[in-house]
Amino acid sequence: MDEVRAHELVRQLALLAGREIDDVEVAAVVHRSRGMNAAVANRIWHEHRRAPRTVALRDYLAMTLMFVEGGR
Repeated sequence: MDEVRAHELVRQLALLAGREIDDVEVAAVVHRSRGMNAAVANRIWHEHRRAPRTVALRDYLAMTLMFVEGGR
């Protein structure tokens, strides 16, 4: 997925989560996702399943973007 589409998807996912985030936060999420490996994504997913409110929105969005992009 190209950068523009990734940024827009992150922004929309944040809105679905009830948060509006600025361009700096969107860029941070995309950057985090692009550097995330499967082990980190799986850890975030397990933490989210166990206690959703304890997972940072940035981590949750980055993990979601990674999964949408096919797990790289």
